[in-house]
Amino acid sequence: MAVEVFFVISGFYMQMVLSQRYASAAAFYLSRAFRIFPTYWIVAALALAFWPANGFRDIASLGWQPAILVFASNILIVLQDTLLFLGVDHGELFFTADFHSTAPQLSSYLIVRPSWTLALELYFYLLAPFLARLRGVYLGAIALMLTGARLAAYGAGLDHDPWFYRFFPFELPLFVLGMLSFRLLRQIEVLPLLKSKAVALVAVAALIVLGQHFVLNVPEQYGFVAAALAAAVAPVAFTAFKDVSIDRFVGDLSYPIYLAHFPIIQFLSNDYVVVVAISLLVSCLLVVGLDRPLDRLRHRLAGENWNKSRPVPPIPAEAAFGLANTADSQSGLRPAPGTTSGRRFRDR
Repeated sequence: MAVEVFFVISGFYMQMVLSQRYASAAAFYLSRAFRIFPTYWIVAALALAFWPANGFRDIASLGWQPAILVFASNILIVLQDTLLFLGVDHGELFFTADFHSTAPQLSSYLIVRPSWTLALELYFYLLAPFLARLRGVYLGAIALMLTGARLAAYGAGLDHDPWFYRFFPFELPLFVLGMLSFRLLRQIEVLPLLKSKAVALVAVAALIVLGQHFVLNVPEQYGFVAAALAAAVAPVAFTAFKDVSIDRFVGDLSYPIYLAHFPIIQFLSNDYVVVVAISLLVSCLLVVGLDRPLDRLRHRLAGENWNKSRPVPPIPAEAAFGLANTADSQSGLRPAPGTTSGRRFRDR
């Protein structure tokens, strides 16, 4: 469920930055590439240093088709999720509805195991500039139709891993809910009670408790319901904590920690203290030595593009449920001081 909560939060932030920062889809794509790929490649290279020598021979022995797919997806990230829907037999790839029943499992050759989620992120980024321009009613319709398709697939027997949280069409509604969540933000900002940090902490705690209830009492294929509720919490939490400097620090560390922790468990130690300590150390080095310099560069590139064309128009409050067409409703000006962009906001 935690992965799916992250998808909601990702949709929230991508709607935000597309409403306020980027002059074109190309500028957005470039910024996202600077954010995702360098850190991933560094962590993957570090993991390769501990990769067993016979691991490469095992990949080569799969046959040229699966070997090319495994090597390419490890480098490019895209199609890593596809490995979860394929098997290999005598050098030939075949579709499987249950990758757990195949041997060898192609996903076991991912250098950074959790990075299949990045493939889903990249697919969403590809669609995000276009989704950001849609009226809320159309976004809602997309979410409902794809959720209906998910439930229909469950009824047809596809209610197991990887279908219930790794299949992009079924996860897209969570990204979309995050986008709609940001469109509610300006309405919430005018309510003093909902700016309260105490209220935000209660909302986050309630989401955690509900999530734990789902994990313990509800079949895991329905965990997306609890994750979807993060769309209601995200605007409250952001409104309350957007000016807290620690938010940026935690945001900076979250991505490299997410990537680094599994190779550490896989190749070094599964001791909790060791994993946390090494993950924090590696992440801090990556943030200071790689991410911050690249961050300045990608924001500079995005800033230069402001003068070339208009950004995606900001989303007015009344467009939250599609009552106005966001593509026509604003002139594309930068947000005024005091709006949700803020000086402290950083595009993650």
